[in-house]
Amino acid sequence: MTEPDSLLVYFALACMWIGGYATGRGRVVKALVAWADWQLASAPTRSLRFWVALPVVLTAAACLFVTRPRRTWTNYHAWKAQQQPAPDPQPAPSTAAHCGHETNRDT
Repeated sequence: MTEPDSLLVYFALACMWIGGYATGRGRVVKALVAWADWQLASAPTRSLRFWVALPVVLTAAACLFVTRPRRTWTNYHAWKAQQQPAPDPQPAPSTAAHCGHETNRDT
């Protein structure tokens, strides 16, 4: 590799490092994902905001699944359990009928 090429590679690496540091410090990704999540929840599906936010959320979910697969899978199952409706409450059986004793004894 020639000297100008190596300088170009070093410059590109320095720019990537500075960009990554600035992104991490500025919390740009977190704010972007929070905005996209809000748009998915509130915007109608025919809105441009919805379709702009959808790839952002899908990319964030894919990154989480790649970097933390067990945690993502556990969170998904917990979310699914919350989405299921609670079962209908059953009346408690009466104590006498449950034990097999009669309630009116004339002995």
